Amino acid sequence: MTPDKTPAPVDTQRLERISHMMHRYVEQGKCAGMLTLVNLYGEIVHFDTHGVMDMESGRPIQKDTLFRIYSMTKPITSVALMMMMEQGLFQLDDTACHWIPQLKDLRVYSADGNHQPLQSDITIRQLLTHTAGFSYGFEPGNIPVDKEYAKIWNFEKPESSISELLEATYEIPLVAQPGSRWHYSIATDICGYLVELMSGQSLGEYMQEHIFLPLGMPDTSFIVPDDKIPRFAALYGIDGDNTLAKLESEQTSPYYSLSPDREIRCQPGGSGLVSTAPDYLRFARMMLNDGELDGARIIGRKTVELMTRNHLPQSLLPLSYNGVVPQLLTGYGFGLGYCINIDPANTGTLGSKGDFGWGGLADSYCW
Repeated sequence: MTPDKTPAPVDTQRLERISHMMHRYVEQGKCAGMLTLVNLYGEIVHFDTHGVMDMESGRPIQKDTLFRIYSMTKPITSVALMMMMEQGLFQLDDTACHWIPQLKDLRVYSADGNHQPLQSDITIRQLLTHTAGFSYGFEPGNIPVDKEYAKIWNFEKPESSISELLEATYEIPLVAQPGSRWHYSIATDICGYLVELMSGQSLGEYMQEHIFLPLGMPDTSFIVPDDKIPRFAALYGIDGDNTLAKLESEQTSPYYSLSPDREIRCQPGGSGLVSTAPDYLRFARMMLNDGELDGARIIGRKTVELMTRNHLPQSLLPLSYNGVVPQLLTGYGFGLGYCINIDPANTGTLGSKGDFGWGGLADSYCW
């Protein structure tokens, strides 16, 4: 995507390469379906779909198909929290324990198995930049505390609120002292909880009133209503030798309820939203347009600039994505909810200095 500023010539033949590649991914059985969208200077110049949203029924992917965007929720949650800062409710380097007292009593895991006290309180900036010392549960074989994270943050308990999940998490030691390490984590879920505490609304209510409704994002929510379930894509992934196994049944989905007595309470600010490509485009264009879109001002220009600048010191670079691939994010820094391109030559991808974006666990991306 590029900012909504001046028109530019479009090479349609080069854009067709995207369609050819996505078609190959589906034909080779690497995924069930693909959707790609390119926005150039405020104009959609490419919007294409391939494959199906549900392999059992054969329903094709549509342009309004609903997807689990998982960690693409994080930039939206980060914007919501920065809206609180614009209201004067906190400064970035304020301690988060002012709002969540339990954070003051956390311990830190050490290599000898002992639990050390905090050397400093966790700040809101550290939560936004994943330097607060929390984890996610991605490496139970390498990080002992991840076994406990994995038990709590599996998102198969839709009846649990975020405050209840966090209460259990406070019993787990941090993986590092606050500010000493970049470690992708549930910190953005804590940011979402801070939005609830500061606004007096649930995270979903706040986002709906102050982000989704003003921007015209009707399909983005923590819950899929009954009338939209036919547009909700199935979730496929690796299960043993099956690379396209269905990973979520209708009976266990945390996104909709099949019975009146099953209440969906979980609204995780780090991973819980469902959205469509046109909806997320509206949010992304707002960020590229300095916090405003079609007359709706969401956040200020200087706030966008602050969020999309690298906040990490050189000592925490290069980023290593929780041990999945060491130094996978070489050339990138991290801002307030976004990965930031700070050295294009070392990213290994085509891009520009200052590019910002993030992806989701089910292979969705926006930059």
